[in-house]
Amino acid sequence: MYDSPPMYDSSELPAYSAPSAAGRSLPPSALNLTIPREPAPSAAEFIHNLSFKGKNPKSCASLVLYDDVGVSKHLPTYMEGSKLNGLATVSLENPESINTVTVSIRGQIVSGSSSHPFFEFSQILWSNASSCGKLQGEHTWPFTIRIPREITLTVGPNDSLRLESARLPHDCLDRRAPAGVEYHSILRFGRSSPLKADYRIIAPFGYIPVIRPPPLSHCRQVAYRENVEIPGPIADPQGWRTLPPARVGGRWLNQQLVEATCTLSLALPLTYTRGSVIPLNLTIQCRNLGALEALSSPNSIVCRLRRTVRYLSAEDLREINTDEKRLGKFQHDHFDLASWWTPSAQLSEKETFRRNLCGEIVLPPNLKPTTFIGRFRLEYSVVLFSFDSVGFEPSGDQNILLTHPVQIATAFAPGPLPKSYAPESSF
Repeated sequence: MYDSPPMYDSSELPAYSAPSAAGRSLPPSALNLTIPREPAPSAAEFIHNLSFKGKNPKSCASLVLYDDVGVSKHLPTYMEGSKLNGLATVSLENPESINTVTVSIRGQIVSGSSSHPFFEFSQILWSNASSCGKLQGEHTWPFTIRIPREITLTVGPNDSLRLESARLPHDCLDRRAPAGVEYHSILRFGRSSPLKADYRIIAPFGYIPVIRPPPLSHCRQVAYRENVEIPGPIADPQGWRTLPPARVGGRWLNQQLVEATCTLSLALPLTYTRGSVIPLNLTIQCRNLGALEALSSPNSIVCRLRRTVRYLSAEDLREINTDEKRLGKFQHDHFDLASWWTPSAQLSEKETFRRNLCGEIVLPPNLKPTTFIGRFRLEYSVVLFSFDSVGFEPSGDQNILLTHPVQIATAFAPGPLPKSYAPESSF
């Protein structure tokens, strides 16, 4: 990922790569992360231990979380609609003044050193009200907690709070970002004395909501089934979102002033599954043939997926008449360049002052989906930057030509799975 598009130096303009009319299936790793699966026969165990202090130095407790998804080797992870299964154990050498033993799950937004819980659910495993005396000896408590699909939040500025339903978000924690989302399971031994801190075991876990795009256009589904190139915006107007044209001016070979028009189209729906691709289509028009050939070279086109992590403060939420994109703490990241190629049907036929290219942005399988929860935003957009072409010097400071928001999902749309059509040399 990059904070800004890199520059390229080359003494030669790269040749067009010949595409294959047949698409390639996505790698299995992408499918494993995005299609909900049945629980594994033997769930992985994640164990967290605690040693007691004071009069019970040889005593200990443990919290075990069972992961039935198998997505991560380091973090138990649960799909939407699943249950969190675990086991709490304690071995006390001497009696301990404990009021309750509880297990809870919590989701919270973290920003710097502060945290803001958006949901918490607790379950009592043991209570001295139902037992005689202090907690002592060995105890084992299996537990099951159903993870909610949706929660109710209190949102808005303090003077106009309102209730709002929200889908439970994907875990998202990047130490470089201004904010993130994290989940914990907490085993708590509530002590009788208010002067003594409770014993706690805090275990992180991951959560994956099942976010599925709407169905693809009929023409695109047929192309995937028959393993042929997907139709472009002209052949399938219902399957593409064509953005308003952008004009870019500059100087060609340090002499001639030229102007080009770029028209970018994104495949509909504008929700794309991680581990797949974003199909693109770009038309470039220019009256200068030399500049047209240079600008339409695949390596001259700088198009990326941009991720924006945003955290809004209470003061930001009051600015109802201000563009939200200007509010809060935010961070931009850019992913790998889109791949471009000439459609096979146009390799032998070129319009004089017009070039059309197909493109794809590859989405990493571990990409976090689009998220809106409380003050936290995780947003994506496709950004077409100014051309990076030998011999062409753009005028002014027009760094971004076109941009459009998109959403990232975790599951595939109904129907055939998407394919990649980019030339092998693009990878």
